[in-house]
Amino acid sequence: MTRARPDAPPLAGFTIDIPVRFAECDAYGVVWHGHYALYLEQVREALTAKHGFTATRALSLGYRVPITRMEIRYRQAILADTTVRATARLREPEASRIVLDYELRDAAGRLLATAETEQVVLNGDGELLLTLPAAIARLVREIRDSQPARPVASPAAG
Repeated sequence: MTRARPDAPPLAGFTIDIPVRFAECDAYGVVWHGHYALYLEQVREALTAKHGFTATRALSLGYRVPITRMEIRYRQAILADTTVRATARLREPEASRIVLDYELRDAAGRLLATAETEQVVLNGDGELLLTLPAAIARLVREIRDSQPARPVASPAAG
């Protein structure tokens, strides 16, 4: 899982801005922890849609791509009426496993959360595929080719 330090450079990937609504906050006045998963979903869907591939498209091709693992590391509370900059970066796939790293930052660049999701590909009968189907492999290649290079960490950043 991504263990970025709060002062680390931002994750190099696909980024969208998400306005935080008051209705997403809990009794403590901060975004309820379960909504973080929605922010991850929103940036992941925007990333794949940018390349012409959505969950609906996967279903039309006979595939399901469920989340099988999600890890979120909460760094700072997110407050209502702020904007979250959500970034997703796709890792090099291993077999038919698709892993994305995420960062949520505020407008000032402060690290709010890091996360990771893992997805697998199932056929129409719900059977796990061991290799990526051509359409999904093409999407993965396009996304990987479009991602900015990772910033090189300085030795002092350790």
